[in-house]
Order: sequence, then structure tokens, then C-alpha cells
Amino acid sequence: MKFFSRKTSRAADPVVDRLVRRIAEQNAIDASSDAKCAAALTEAVQAACDYARAMVDELGEPFVLDRKRATGSALGPILFDDRKDALDALRNSPKIRNVFADPHVRECVFLLTMHRREYVIFGTEIEGEMIRRDVMQDAVEFRDHNFSAAAPSLAELRDLLTENVVLFLADLAPERLRRDETVRTQIHHSEEMLKAQMKTLDYALRESRPFAAPTPLHAKVSQGTREMDGLLERLSTLSAKSDPMKCLQEVRDILLAPQHHVRLEAVEMQVGDFGVKSKTGKFIRFHECVLGDDERLAVFMASMDRDNALYLWPDLEG
Repeated sequence: MKFFSRKTSRAADPVVDRLVRRIAEQNAIDASSDAKCAAALTEAVQAACDYARAMVDELGEPFVLDRKRATGSALGPILFDDRKDALDALRNSPKIRNVFADPHVRECVFLLTMHRREYVIFGTEIEGEMIRRDVMQDAVEFRDHNFSAAAPSLAELRDLLTENVVLFLADLAPERLRRDETVRTQIHHSEEMLKAQMKTLDYALRESRPFAAPTPLHAKVSQGTREMDGLLERLSTLSAKSDPMKCLQEVRDILLAPQHHVRLEAVEMQVGDFGVKSKTGKFIRFHECVLGDDERLAVFMASMDRDNALYLWPDLEG
């Protein structure tokens, strides 16, 4: 009976394994020979992956893009200024094109990210047979379009987005340490150059000592001393050099509570001509990815088949 009650281990997850190795390498965490350290990092990465996958699943099924669809059902004029802009944006997406570069790929699933901006305009409004002018209206536009990820299948895109989210989270912890380390390197470089200059000035002082050193030379020595003191003061304000175990704990704290740093929010609206929000406009539903307290990205998942890809890139045929 013990055989049936034995606790089964979770199946190996290649995405988790890749992320553990990469995060460990980036933060000098010994996950290859320290089993306890590896287990702690793996647990946190697995939790973050589960959260990220749930986020991707929340996006729902991809919207199928098809140039043959009626204009009324096309999202191009809403997410872009017009249908032509949408087609041009797709044509200029190397990530989508690279997926279709494989002649065996029949479909591409991709993620479009944008910044949503809402503003007020004055336009016309029709009420029955009456036309009202200079009516204050709410309008929306989407900017900074970026096809951020693309893959031949939804499953592969899900893995890709999961890795992107977890790496974003893991990068939050050591960001300040890495920034301070860069500044520390720059300061040490400046310190070496200043020491060389001070050595030259000191030699000049000794050479002219019997005749009394000129005032400008003394001024330069004093200036060099002040600059050296300033460099040492800046060094004292930087965080201590990265401690791998401390870094591991910081990474774990973030990965085990990803909802505090990234989340999805559903957005629904009806949009008419010129981006004006209207009860009679086209209904659209999308999500916004909230990154900390600083940025909100409208995210839209779509797919396109090879026939439409050949319309965009005829040279792929052959």
C-alpha cells in the first residue's frame, strides 16, 4: 500500500529548467552544485511560470486576422488609424515574417502590444433627426504598436510569453545591484585616471620645490584631491557588492508574489468612427498588462494563416 500512497514528483518542465539556468547564471547563483539553492530557485520559478501561464490563458483564443473579412468585422481601423496602417505594421514585423520563413509553417500566433490613450474631442452627434455640433466626446487611440512575440502555435507562444514574464520579474530584483555595479566600475576607472594625473602633478611639485611651485600647480593638486574625495563619497553611497544568497532571496520574494508586479485587466468598450467611444460603435474587448505602477500595455493576441502571410510577403512563396 505504501507504493500507492507515495508522493509523486511533478513532471519535468523544460521552460522552468531553462529559466532556472538562465536566472542562476545572470545572478551568480550556484544552482548546479548546491541542491538546496537549486530547489529554492526552482520552486519560485515554477510558481511564477504557473502565474504567467494563467495570464496567457486569460487572453483567450487568438483573434483570427483575415484580409477577406468584411471591414465591419476587422479590427484594423480601431487598433490602427486605418486598415492600410494595420497591413503596413504587419508587413514591417520581422518576428511574424520569420515564423513564416519556414515553408512548413501554416499559421502564426502573435501578441500585439500598444499604449492606449484616451482624450476628449469636440464632434457632431446625431439624436433622431437632430444634429448636434461641438459635442464633447471621449475618444481612444492606440500607439506604439509592437508585435512583441510570435510563434507557429498557441502552445509555443504560451511558452515564449511565460518565459518573457518570468524573466521580467526576475530582473526586477537585481536591477539596482547591477546599476550600482556599473557605476562602481565607472568610478574605479575615473579613480585610476585621477591617480595617474595626481602622480604626474606630484612629480611636477617635487621638481619645482627648490624654486617654489607655481600657484596654478597647487590649485590643480587641490582640485584633484577634492575630486578624489568626491569619488570615494560616491562609492560609499552604492549598495554592497552582490551577495548571491541575498540576490536569490530577493528573486524568490518577487517570483513567489508575481501579482504585485504584473497583472492583467480586462477592458471592454464600443468604438465608432475616428476612435470615438459610442454606444453604437463596434464592441471590442482586450486586456491591459499592468507592469508595477508605471506602465500599462494593451495586449491583443491574434493569428494569421499562410495564405494571408503570402499576401503580405509574396516572396515567401516558392
